Amino acid sequence: MRDERHEVPRSLYQSELDAELLAEAVGRGLIRNPEHPVWRDDRFLAWLAAEARARAERRVRVSEKVLVGRGEQLMARAQASKLRVSRRGNSSPVEPAMRSAESASATTPRGAVAVVELGIAAGVGRELWDEPVQSWVELPPDVPPGKYVALKIVGESMAPLMHTGDTVLVRIGADVKRDTVVVARHPEDGYVCKRVSRVRRDAIELSSLDPGRPIITIPRDPSLMVGTVVLVWCQHRK
Repeated sequence: MRDERHEVPRSLYQSELDAELLAEAVGRGLIRNPEHPVWRDDRFLAWLAAEARARAERRVRVSEKVLVGRGEQLMARAQASKLRVSRRGNSSPVEPAMRSAESASATTPRGAVAVVELGIAAGVGRELWDEPVQSWVELPPDVPPGKYVALKIVGESMAPLMHTGDTVLVRIGADVKRDTVVVARHPEDGYVCKRVSRVRRDAIELSSLDPGRPIITIPRDPSLMVGTVVLVWCQHRK
């Protein structure tokens, strides 16, 4: 038997959605009756206009966000294809570094590569291989044979292909080709991850994917090259 003493009136727990549905139902009824006195109430008409504007703005905001996101993903796929960079979802560390002082030059666990924070390694005169390693990531089985290092990206200059927090897999080597992404050491500004826009006899021009950023020119010196980016584990990939 139901105990009516403990019943809660429905009006006390009606959700905001219930109220909105009720308002829509009333609105539909009013539309069917254009002679209703409420249509001559200036306060009601002002409220109705404000509500219509608010709904339109919400729809536009959502649409713009969706469209921008889709556009960025399309552009990222096009850039990845042109620059020969594979894109995948987030990577996760295989295991943490055994010791906090462990460096990228330490012995790598089987099937894994060291992860180095590129932003931390940006100091002038500091060697990338001497930077502390926090973790290792699994080396994908389909990458070509070679020596690799994984770097955490800092900055948005290469967006939408890569963003702050993404991890890139770099095949170590001094080879430089136009329209590839490389990690190199600028003699004055530290390590950078950029697109090779031009290879001259005595210099290499590096550019960002984000328009409006200046070209970086470094000497064509093999000792300044870390290697070529072959893969990015992107947090924004969909």
